[in-house]
Amino acid sequence: MMNDLIKLISETLEDEILSRKEKKSIKNALARQSLDDHQIAFLRSKVFDMAMERAGSDNYGRIIGWLEEANKALARPINPQKGISLATFSPGDACRDLIITQLRQASKRVDICVFTISDNQLRDVIAEVHKRGTRVRIITDNDKLHDKGSDIEWLAQKGLPIRIDATDYHMHHKFAIIDKKYLLTGSYNWTRSAAEYNHENILLSDEPGAVKDYSKEFEKLWDEMVPFG
Repeated sequence: MMNDLIKLISETLEDEILSRKEKKSIKNALARQSLDDHQIAFLRSKVFDMAMERAGSDNYGRIIGWLEEANKALARPINPQKGISLATFSPGDACRDLIITQLRQASKRVDICVFTISDNQLRDVIAEVHKRGTRVRIITDNDKLHDKGSDIEWLAQKGLPIRIDATDYHMHHKFAIIDKKYLLTGSYNWTRSAAEYNHENILLSDEPGAVKDYSKEFEKLWDEMVPFG
């Protein structure tokens, strides 16, 4: 059962060190369950929540070490022929939850290119990912910076590098690239109203060609845009 696996993982956090024996126990428990990619992603999100709830100024390094080892324990071989393709829709929490799950799984870098950000749940997770040392870059639209509820200035104050367009037109993309391996794209605006009211969509894909094309576009825009602040 998923709850038993979550309990097993949480128990390893008591001493803030994930031993080889504990890691083996998690792998064995995982092997006994037929979890799909979405369930694994949910499990990784729960592990991240456990770590952040435990982390403090005096133990942050140990907790990050535990988190890295826990994620390794949850790793499993992926069939390269199968790939990942998952669509979610709003209104509702599905799109937001998919974004949060993918952000929390990032280990090296996150590139975000979105029209605006005004969902505090997404804002907080972006800041968390940045704080733990993952490289996060944001491209956004200049006209939306001063909208009521915009989180762009707040994120800039947290030290995230942000670039904006300086034209009379809109930077209207809504996509993110995780570790240069996963792509999130679709109509979904990263706003609270998109989750609560709008009919929107997000597609998650690890198709190499698509990831490469979107990464190339991000780098092109990053070079063209001007730093915020």
